[in-house]
Amino acid sequence: MDKVKQELARMEDLGVICRVEEPTDWCAGIMVVPKKSGAVRIFVDLTKLNESVRREKFILPSVEETLGRLAGSRIFSKLDANMGFWQIPLTEDSAKLTTFITTLGRFFFKWLPFGIASAPEHFQNRMATELTEGLEGVVCPMDGVLMWGRTQEEHDARLHSVLTKILKAGITLNIAKCDLSKSKVSVLGHVVSASGISPDLAKTEEVKRMKVPTIVSELRSFLGMVNQLGKFIPQLAERDKPLRDLLSKKNCWMRGAEHVRAFRDLKDAPTAPPVLAMYDPNRECKVSADASSHGLGGVLLQRWDEEWRPTVYMSRSLTPTEQRYAQVEKEALGLTWACERF
Repeated sequence: MDKVKQELARMEDLGVICRVEEPTDWCAGIMVVPKKSGAVRIFVDLTKLNESVRREKFILPSVEETLGRLAGSRIFSKLDANMGFWQIPLTEDSAKLTTFITTLGRFFFKWLPFGIASAPEHFQNRMATELTEGLEGVVCPMDGVLMWGRTQEEHDARLHSVLTKILKAGITLNIAKCDLSKSKVSVLGHVVSASGISPDLAKTEEVKRMKVPTIVSELRSFLGMVNQLGKFIPQLAERDKPLRDLLSKKNCWMRGAEHVRAFRDLKDAPTAPPVLAMYDPNRECKVSADASSHGLGGVLLQRWDEEWRPTVYMSRSLTPTEQRYAQVEKEALGLTWACERF
């Protein structure tokens, strides 16, 4: 209770929340989650309010769309907005809708809270409009502002332009989470550098720490983590088939040597993943595809100097009908599928 009181006091001192005494039309409950530091984080359950919230129509840029713009870049900077959503003020009428109740009284948010259905789109729209409009080499992924340049001079000019816009917009930054003028940065679960794209170490370490699954939910969790790294793992659909078969309701959970081998193979695969080249629309491309008894695999390659480098791997399993195709038909299907996907 003391920690909740301290967190509410901190939020009130920051001007994020305000105590309310009069009756309000809406009132939500809270959920308290402990932090590693020993403090707590307070989440407000705005589920009912979200049923009446009109979502904004703003398409968030995909990971591939963002990474696809970095070809040829050598210098990177990443800025992190301090307390993100809490930098967007709410109108008085909107603020009262976020009222929540605690054992210490009722409060409402004066700034955009986490949990509002339209918050990500609105925040992204504001950031993109105020910080990237009219600028080249700048994007606003969900975890901050990313800038890049082919040369130090180009990068510095873009960084200066963004910082000028940030100052004008009154946005504050979390210096501890900002990376300035780096040869590589972590963004959207990837590490980008002049050499190419590799998976974030935190994701690969999470896979390495996984123990052999003993129940279906553990296996499903493991496969989910591996699939997030699928672009770095050749022939994933073929390699994870023994484990995917265990998820079928038609099959009994009977873990054998084949499944343990498949698990260890997938567990080791992300530990030494290939560094993928950044896709460059101006470079020569080549699509390579393959088909096995149970899956399709493909890779998009680009010529860099005298070398063909992979930019992304993809794979999928074959349907029962497709598994009955002749091998030449499977190969044709694989090439057609790869060309359509890439």
